[in-house]
Amino acid sequence: MTSRLQRRLGDEQGSVLITGLLLAVALLMVIGFAVDVGHDFLVKRQLASIADDAALSGSQAIDLPALHQGHLQLDPGQARTEALRTVNANPSVTGQASASTGAVTVTVSRRVPTILLGLVGLNTLTVTAHATAAPRGP
Repeated sequence: MTSRLQRRLGDEQGSVLITGLLLAVALLMVIGFAVDVGHDFLVKRQLASIADDAALSGSQAIDLPALHQGHLQLDPGQARTEALRTVNANPSVTGQASASTGAVTVTVSRRVPTILLGLVGLNTLTVTAHATAAPRGP
């Protein structure tokens, strides 16, 4: 019986190595995911700041003739231009802006190269942020 057990265990040589390698690859993927997602959160914070700044810049474009008549509203064309000017001051960011008489909405995005997920074929991630601003009276 002992020889039978030894023979059976003898056939299992190398299985620990294979299991260890598979676990190491899985662990590397999890660590890569954590590192790259953490980096994307930092980039998203930067993009949110840019989007907020652009929306606030656009919300400063008050329609002065309407204001003299007692209506607080935006000049949509000027608001959009000011918002896009602020977005374009950041060359690594692409953005869009839309404006109405009531608010300015800005969307910015950036393609971020991955650090460790490139090893499994995911070379870039796209990070996006949105912001809206509206004028308010005192």
